[in-house]
Amino acid sequence: MPETIAVPDLPVTERVALDPQTTALVVIDMQNDFVSPGGSLLVPDAAATVPLIAGLIDQARAAGARVVFSQDTHRDGDPEFAIWPVHVLEGGWGWEIVEELRPRPEDTVLRKPRYDAFYGTPLDHLLRQWGVRTLVICGTVANICVHYTAASAALRWYDVVIPRDAVSALDPFDLAASLRQTTGLFAGRVTTAGGVVFGA
Repeated sequence: MPETIAVPDLPVTERVALDPQTTALVVIDMQNDFVSPGGSLLVPDAAATVPLIAGLIDQARAAGARVVFSQDTHRDGDPEFAIWPVHVLEGGWGWEIVEELRPRPEDTVLRKPRYDAFYGTPLDHLLRQWGVRTLVICGTVANICVHYTAASAALRWYDVVIPRDAVSALDPFDLAASLRQTTGLFAGRVTTAGGVVFGA
């Protein structure tokens, strides 16, 4: 018999004003296999977040904040395919970042082999080189790659901000559970895409 669990109240910060010189926007895995019709591991709500993420990217670029894209990257025989269907094979259509969010030359794109965008990438090195102390993290999937990147950031003492409507999940429960961990264990702030302000 299914068990009903009440979702605890989640603190949501209405407005988060950020210094663009010490803030980076990190866009997690907005790739065709997760976002676009025909993708091999389609996240139901991911496409709906694209306009909100595009708005965050535009705002960050205009303010001079760093924009970082993670690009989940696998090859044939990856051990992860024992857990998930084959997805984001390097060089294929499903691996590409969706056209609406196409990175610009001044953005940073990091290919990552696992859930965490810090694992096996130079992300921490780059952030420290840039003087970044706060990460605004959006994208997909809420309780997997977004969550583990946020956790890894918090363990390194970065401030974490999650615009909840710019994050998608395979199930609403997964999103709620991840956001609760963000505000609790990570001491992060949850807001909305409209609540993120790069500048005073």
